[in-house]
Amino acid sequence: MAIIFRILRNFGWRPVASYFFLLIIFIGLAQLYTLNWISLWVFVLLAFFCTLILAWTLYSSLINPLKEVSSIAKSVAGENFEQYMPAFPQNEIGDLARSISCMAKRLKRITDSLNSERGRLRAIINGMSDGVIIMDSWGRVILLNPVVEKLFRITNAASKGKNIIRVIHDYELEKLLHESLETGKSIKKRIQVSTPDHRVLAVHVTPISTGEDTCEVVAILRNVTDKKKYEEMRSEFVANVSHELRTPLTSIRGFAENLLDGACDDPATAMKFLLIINKEAERLSRLIDELLNLSKIEDDKFVPKMEAFDINDLIKRTVAIIQARAAGKNLAVNLDLPPDLPFVQGDPDMIRQVLLNLIDNAINYTQAGGTVRIITGVEQGEMKVDVQDNGIGIPPENLSRLFERFYRVDKARSRELGGTGLGLSIVKHIVEAHKGKVQVESKVGKGSTFSFLLPLAETVQV
Repeated sequence: MAIIFRILRNFGWRPVASYFFLLIIFIGLAQLYTLNWISLWVFVLLAFFCTLILAWTLYSSLINPLKEVSSIAKSVAGENFEQYMPAFPQNEIGDLARSISCMAKRLKRITDSLNSERGRLRAIINGMSDGVIIMDSWGRVILLNPVVEKLFRITNAASKGKNIIRVIHDYELEKLLHESLETGKSIKKRIQVSTPDHRVLAVHVTPISTGEDTCEVVAILRNVTDKKKYEEMRSEFVANVSHELRTPLTSIRGFAENLLDGACDDPATAMKFLLIINKEAERLSRLIDELLNLSKIEDDKFVPKMEAFDINDLIKRTVAIIQARAAGKNLAVNLDLPPDLPFVQGDPDMIRQVLLNLIDNAINYTQAGGTVRIITGVEQGEMKVDVQDNGIGIPPENLSRLFERFYRVDKARSRELGGTGLGLSIVKHIVEAHKGKVQVESKVGKGSTFSFLLPLAETVQV
């Protein structure tokens, strides 16, 4: 009886009742037509049709719902979680269908959460200022972020799935990635890459286990080329400052010791030593002043006091200050200042410092009887000022380094003239702070032309 009730519950009352009804008919027909061949064939035909009816009933109530459930399960397996779920009877098939529906909803929530996490992770990686490379255990690229794309001039789409050495073309970086993969340890190292450009990279490689037999590595690349360059410049700057300070201090100390040892008893010798000490002290003071000025100009917070002014008037007043030095060396200072030039936008005091440095250099490196010429004019919407001389000139190989701090073409002569090696560096920083440019042209034995360009004032003055 239990089996009968289970059948009734699973397949419904109607198909089972129909089956028993048909069975009763078959039994009655068999009793009416026993031992009759015609009766037997009729019975067979009736049994066949009854079987067809029963099969159709079973198909409608069992097989067809199972096909629907199977189709829904395949759609869910294909990540199509938005499935319409028809009403199923309260039996095992209905329970299976409702379980699949519940599983689909849960999978959708999990998938949505994973997609959200993946989107946030991708946004973080793409927004990083450092480069990110993810490589699998076979040495194939999984992911590159935009920083790496820009650094190596490649794309993530074209690189994905390729061997890392075919993508970055750098053996040392590839070696670091594989070493971390093989040892399972994090590695930090600073390396130099030459393709496509020379770069210094601080690399941090970390292995990540993704399963029992699989592993990936994540490499963080930080471009420290500029930092290394600044470190070298700072080290060189400290060394140069130490050297420049030591030279006058050594002279002052040496001559002071000579005076203390008795040289002060000879008035002529004492006067000579005191003049040298005074000259070296002035040089030391000038060096410190220029270091302070350069530090002030290089400060990110430094902003020139901009105003519109007449560049010709400023040049005339500056030349008046330095005219005596030029005359003492028998040099002519000629001015070629066209009238009615537009005003320039800048800080007059700082531009005067630029003019003083350039004119002073022209006087220092021009032989007696030479000429220093100052020319102004408008060129491509900017004011251009040229300081020309017909002095000793500068070798071509030195032109690119002229504006570096403490760089001197002729060190001995520069120190003899009292130069600090900071004048042209100050000129460059002041002009660039005014959104301008500095240029130089020179030929050995024929002279040099230092030029700077400044933006014009918004209102043209006549």
